[in-house]
Amino acid sequence: MSRQENMGKCLNAIMDLKGVDELKSTVKQLHIFLKNIKMFSVTNVVPPNYLWIAKRGGGITTSVKTFTEYLYAARAIEFCGKVKSFEFKLGYIAPELFFSELTRFDNLLSALAGHHHRYKGVVCINIDEWLEHTGEVHFAHFLDYMASNSDRLLAIFCTYTDNKNNIEAVETALAAHVRFETLSLRFPDVPELVEFVESRFREGGGFTLTENAKVLLSETIGEISVGKNFKGFKSVEQLANDILYNILTTDLNDSKQISAEMIARYDKNSPYVKLAKSQIKKKTIGFTERSM
Repeated sequence: MSRQENMGKCLNAIMDLKGVDELKSTVKQLHIFLKNIKMFSVTNVVPPNYLWIAKRGGGITTSVKTFTEYLYAARAIEFCGKVKSFEFKLGYIAPELFFSELTRFDNLLSALAGHHHRYKGVVCINIDEWLEHTGEVHFAHFLDYMASNSDRLLAIFCTYTDNKNNIEAVETALAAHVRFETLSLRFPDVPELVEFVESRFREGGGFTLTENAKVLLSETIGEISVGKNFKGFKSVEQLANDILYNILTTDLNDSKQISAEMIARYDKNSPYVKLAKSQIKKKTIGFTERSM
């Protein structure tokens, strides 16, 4: 596969993501930018860092990996090290204490560099623990560190919040230290999630949903999604896997159509949905624990 073909494949993978409309628009702009800097031989302009505002379970990890693969295929930034991208949760440290998180981050970069002199690539940094502390000295020191390493790190600062005051505070702090753009990653609506489930069925054996099955599934996902323990794509993917397993335990008679009758045990009033809404919420979703 040629570089252009690989870049096109990576671009299509981003466009196939559910929701994340602003990310898709940004990548389209970046695609044009990369064409233009090549055409006009511009060498001193690089892509900015990013602030991603998302909903928990909204596919941040998938979006980071897909975006990184595009950057790699397009040669938009340099990559060196054991991985092209990684996620890091920046733990809060009070101002009067030693800022051990910066040391931990620097040590991780050294470890990921492998046999290379320095790690170069994409890092997605969860800053949720700093939303109420963006004016503190440690946060400024971390942003200074990122600015001083902008030649080798493209940072995606990530937060799961809809608090406008917190978002404005983060943007103000970032603007004082680094170039960045803010993206809100829209979580897919119910019809998109139904399409996501059906895509899993097609991949799992070529199954499709009848119209009445889509209606039932829409109601089920709508019911699960309003629960306080909804984990976004993880919950929906678990639902898809459970349904597919149940379908494959029945006599299908070569039929690849899934009807509402076949998935009736997953309707919105079912014990399955009641249990799904009452499951204990896990502490960490999408990011590794601080001991990484």
